Amino acid sequence: MKEADFIKLYKKRSGDKDKKIVKEKIDRFWEMLFKALEEEKKVKFKDWGVFETREMKGRKIIVPVSTEAIYTEPKKTIKFRAGKGLLDLINNESGDDNE
Repeated sequence: MKEADFIKLYKKRSGDKDKKIVKEKIDRFWEMLFKALEEEKKVKFKDWGVFETREMKGRKIIVPVSTEAIYTEPKKTIKFRAGKGLLDLINNESGDDNE
């Protein structure tokens, strides 16, 4: 699903009239989530899942064309682990958008 499709779906389900307002709400959610991850390194949503900031180690990569080895820099990434409630919702839902 693309961002535009998600905005349309959220607009339809929330009853908001303006796409711009819906996009602002979604952007505000992501901004607050990223700020919380910078401060706490882990954000839990009950029965939904956990967002975590993890340190990824540098890796050795060999380029097939030149066969030279390149080492990547260590970096931080955000990982999401789905919770039981979200998995149950996804697996048990029939996929109808008629709500």
